[in-house]
Amino acid sequence: MGMAIPEWQRALFDRRTLGIHLGLDVIRAAYERLGRPGRAIPAVHVVGTNGKGSTSAMVAHGLRAAGRRVGLFTSPHLHRIGERVQVEGAPLDDDVLKGYVDRVLEVDATGDLPGPISFFEILTLAALMAFEDAGVDNAVFECGLGGRLDATRVANIELTLFTPIALDHLRLLGPDLATIAGEKAAVLENRAPAISAQQLPTPRAVLNTAAARWGTALRFVGEAARAPKGLPGAHQRQNAGLALAGLAALLGPEKATLELLDGVRWPGRLETIRRGAGTMTFDVAHNPHGVAALARHLAATPPPAAGRLIVFGCMLGKDGPEMIRSLAALGAPMLVVPPGAREGWDAAQLEEAVGEGADIAAAPSFDAPEAQAAIAERLAVGGEVVVCGSCYLVGAVRGRILEEREDAVLLSDPPAN
Repeated sequence: MGMAIPEWQRALFDRRTLGIHLGLDVIRAAYERLGRPGRAIPAVHVVGTNGKGSTSAMVAHGLRAAGRRVGLFTSPHLHRIGERVQVEGAPLDDDVLKGYVDRVLEVDATGDLPGPISFFEILTLAALMAFEDAGVDNAVFECGLGGRLDATRVANIELTLFTPIALDHLRLLGPDLATIAGEKAAVLENRAPAISAQQLPTPRAVLNTAAARWGTALRFVGEAARAPKGLPGAHQRQNAGLALAGLAALLGPEKATLELLDGVRWPGRLETIRRGAGTMTFDVAHNPHGVAALARHLAATPPPAAGRLIVFGCMLGKDGPEMIRSLAALGAPMLVVPPGAREGWDAAQLEEAVGEGADIAAAPSFDAPEAQAAIAERLAVGGEVVVCGSCYLVGAVRGRILEEREDAVLLSDPPAN
């Protein structure tokens, strides 16, 4: 934290000014110019709104536990960009990732592509090249945004998994649940067999219609008997049920046991870290559906005697009022801060959404003296501090906390025993 950003990463992050590139012409052209990397690697495509990262991590962990060599591509990262591209549970080293990014940028510099290549497209292609060079047996790709025009569609998809579909990214994907579900259901066009978690009636109908249109095999599965050891929360039962169904399709039903998922790690998902006399809980829930799941877990988990403080930061464009209403129902004091370096909802707006009676304070940043004092006071007496509302906020706070701990856990999935 606080170190200078290497020039190659600065150039890569500058590509974010291109925005979200919803289209496949550019990445397909770059993919061809690069020799179609990873074309022989069978991939699992994880599509949906919430639980994509956890489900992807479970599938990758299960495949590794079964003896497969696995590549995992996810987004966003919490601390280091190499977390997005993992081989055998280990994030790519910066120097290795740089080499792949440079190769993609060389293709972009020729001017032969239909347009400039975006940040996410570069990383998708980097992952495909890394997985090919590492000789992985299987790859797991978490879809970035939507589905129909997402860059991850260039992978060799052999199985599609749908996590629950809910409202998010309305400005990019559409104004209602049916439209958003349609963007995600469009991946069924590739005709790879698909499995879905249980869905609300509208997304379920959209998925069924799309599957019938393209003749794609689609089935729905329920929850696992319990959450896997390593990922707490009742909502992880749904993700685990989907991951197990995917593993059964890939490995055979007899090998896809719940124990195969135990030991999976996915930082920032109801992750608890001891801090002094108290604990800090990190959860990247950043839309109403995800925050509601977090609130249900917190409601079912009594806070310590010293109480609970919720630190919340939410980007503009997200439904901050709906999220804060779910959290306010817990009755815990809340501290609203900006979501990392991003512009977010301010406390006055959120307090208005909740109404009178909510205990909401504000700070200009997580590092501000008043924020640090409130957190330190809660931890000093053995309380719990919950940080949620944005991946950017969780990444910033978690990074600071772990840098101050000598026993900080690395962001990698330990080898299966």
